Amino acid sequence: MSSDLIHDRGRGPEIAGTRITVYNLLTDFLDPTATEDYICRVYKLTPEQVAAARAYVLNNPETVLEKHLEIEARIATGNPSELIERAKQTHETFLSFKAWLEKRQQAEAREKHNGSASRSSQNGAGHFPSFREWIAEQELSPRS
Repeated sequence: MSSDLIHDRGRGPEIAGTRITVYNLLTDFLDPTATEDYICRVYKLTPEQVAAARAYVLNNPETVLEKHLEIEARIATGNPSELIERAKQTHETFLSFKAWLEKRQQAEAREKHNGSASRSSQNGAGHFPSFREWIAEQELSPRS
């Protein structure tokens, strides 16, 4: 029964038809307050799927626990500093783009209010600038 409902596509033993591994369910299996019904509702699984995952864990306890401890250790180490720095740079770029959009929308609203031809009427009503347009404008404008 469990062999039909549990398979491994390279991420560890998963419940067939889902991306939920037995490692995702392990903490719930170890929690005495987590009922079968609760696990089914939280993960949107059938009782058969939960039973198959539980059976897999019970039939392979050393392997499952060893892999689970590896996963916890990897999570505890956090992200590498290069990745954190890249995420910060991406966030700064996003905030800069957001500020540019706000300024552009305010300028277009002033132009429209003053009755002058705005960029949105030249480019078609409701034109929403693309990220590429912003990048192009950033490359043309002098850096401060």
